[in-house]
Amino acid sequence: MDDTRREVLRLSGDGYCCSQIMVIMGLDAVGDENPELVEAMAGLCGGLGSGLTCGVLTGAACLLSMLDRLKAKADMIPRLVAWFKATYEPRYHGIACAEIIDGNPGNKMDRCPRMMAETYEKCRELLAECGHSI
Repeated sequence: MDDTRREVLRLSGDGYCCSQIMVIMGLDAVGDENPELVEAMAGLCGGLGSGLTCGVLTGAACLLSMLDRLKAKADMIPRLVAWFKATYEPRYHGIACAEIIDGNPGNKMDRCPRMMAETYEKCRELLAECGHSI
């Protein structure tokens, strides 16, 4: 198990959800804390609490915006979304939380940590291309 996946599991065990974990890992990488932002990210958990767009994706978009608002909006977020759709839509028949979980709570334990780790690594790649190191 790699360090990113281990950190995802640790934060999940601490009670944080997918969107919060994405932002916490970004904040940690730049040596920052923002408890209010982390708490606000809970609103994106579980597909906005309604099984809609995956909180991993929305949390990752917030992470990119948090670290480079101008390049995120113009370049990184569209590329992230395209990658996310190409990677997960074929596997799970969509990118909504409800589609990914597919009515099976066990899928959340299996799929979501892997998705968080992979998506965080994609964010790191996109940020590196724009001159940011996390």
